Order: sequence, then C-alpha cells, then structure tokens
Amino acid sequence: MTKPLLVTGAAGFLGFHLTRLLAERGERVLAVDLGVHANAEAQFARLAALAGVEVVRMDLNDPAAVSTLPSVAGVYHLAALNGTQNFYDQPWNTLRHSTIPTLALLDRFADDHPAFFFYAGSSESYASTVTTFGWPVPTAEEVPLSIDDPKNVRWSYGASKLHGEIACFAAQAQTGIPVVVGRFHNAYGPRMGVHHVIPDFINRAKKGVYELYGSTQTRSFIYVDDAVRAVIDVAAHAVGEVVNIGGPTEISMLELARVIMEEAGWTGRITEHPAPAGSVARRAPDITRLRELVDVEAFVPLREGIRRTLADYLSAAG
Repeated sequence: MTKPLLVTGAAGFLGFHLTRLLAERGERVLAVDLGVHANAEAQFARLAALAGVEVVRMDLNDPAAVSTLPSVAGVYHLAALNGTQNFYDQPWNTLRHSTIPTLALLDRFADDHPAFFFYAGSSESYASTVTTFGWPVPTAEEVPLSIDDPKNVRWSYGASKLHGEIACFAAQAQTGIPVVVGRFHNAYGPRMGVHHVIPDFINRAKKGVYELYGSTQTRSFIYVDDAVRAVIDVAAHAVGEVVNIGGPTEISMLELARVIMEEAGWTGRITEHPAPAGSVARRAPDITRLRELVDVEAFVPLREGIRRTLADYLSAAG
C-alpha cells in the first residue's frame, strides 16, 4: 500500500479544502488537527466522511506525539493559529501554535525524506519591509524580510511564519529534507471561519451593521479552490523555493465591501474605522513564478468567489 500524504491543520480552512481536493484525486490522506477552531467538530466529521482520509486528533506542540506519525509520501504543513483578531487577543498561543509544530515535524521527517515538505508561509512576513522601507507592491519573493516592532503583538503570527521559513531551509541545508514554502496572500471562501476581513464584514452586515476597518488599505485575494490547487503544484514542482500564492488583482477594502454588499443585495452606509495597529497599507504579490506553475488566468474572479462565499455564510445559522 502506498504511503499517505500528511495534511496538518486539516480541520482548518485551507487544510480542509486541500484534504478534500486530495481525496477527490484518489489520494490517501492522514488528516491531523488539534481542533482548536469553533467549528472543528463539524470539520472532523466532514473529513471522516471523505474516502481515503484518516483523521487524527493530535497536539503538534507535543514532540512525543509528533514522533508517532508514520512515514508519509509528502507533507503539507498548514497548521497554525490564524485569524487577525487572534494575533491581538491570543499572541502567545498564536506564536506557540505557529512555531513549535514546525520544528517537531521537521525533526520527525528529516531522516524519512518524503517527496516534499510544503510549509504554509504568509504575506504577513512582508509587512515591515513594505511599510518601513517603501518596498514595491506587488511584492516579489526575493524581498528582504524584517520585523519593525517586536512589541507589537501582531507580529506573533508574521514573525512565527518567518521563523518557520528559516527553520525549513535550515533543516533542508543540514538534513536534505526537500522543503518548499508557499506564501499565502488572503485566501478566502466557504468555511473560512471568523476573524478575517471578509467573514467579519459579512457577519456584521447580516445584522445590518456595515462597519469596515482599514477601508483605504489594499489586498490581493485568492479563492480557496485556486489556492489549494496551487499548493499541490507548488509542492510538486518548486522544492527549494519560496513561491507567492495569491491572486492577480489588488483591491481596496472599501471596494471589497461594496462588492460584498452588491452581491448580497444589501444597501446602507459603510462606517469606516482605522485599521488595526501594524496592519500594512498595501499588500499584493508578484505572481510571476506562480504563473509558471499554474494557470492563473483560470482563477475564480473575485466577484464570483464572493458570491460563493456569501452563499455559505448566509445559509449558516445566525
């Protein structure tokens, strides 16, 4: 029997959709998650219903537990404590869940040498260089990375993801484990959870409250189906590299909110608030390398992706 593929954070947003896609392609998947998200139990049930998927509830902060994982064909390491509000409300938990598991997994598989060890990086790592030094946007993978203020707890996530990249390439240099980093830029879609700009705005708007934070800021978004297909291609064809995983279009948060309201049929005045401290004014990826690996022109347009996301959030209770 062939070895399974390992997906960590499988009950999370990207992890679930990646596991689903791999299962649809006939792959065996070992789906690992601790289950810290509010909808984790429902996600575990959905994962267990997928053909070829074995669900394992595990605390990846426990190296002894990680050491019991079997040999696998490849690793997709997506586990982390994400969600912007968590960076401020749970900075220590965010840092722990976004650093220790990476070290434990690299230790576990350093001698096993799976075909790849894909690490989910983040565009948050670019924030300081773009803001402090005025680095060009869209931003390429080769940008120098920096941390402007370690006292700002928002860095509990961005610095942790940067730490993970360094850990991956250090492990590769010393042990030969084939690592690849995908730096995600605002993936969105159904079952995204909360504490992200799109679901937060939708959940407020469902109650007739049209509030927006950081309205003049810009971001680039990628629909979740496109993001997880990109993960598979990047893991397979870009070992040893860092590759931006994001969409081609930069949009302001105010324009994004207007698209959401138009697609939902909502009308009203949007109340604008300042962005959270440390939130970068512009963020969009240079996807030159990604275009060489995937068909970016076939990506789901933002308006269509918002339509699909709304259908999920508006059908949910509450």
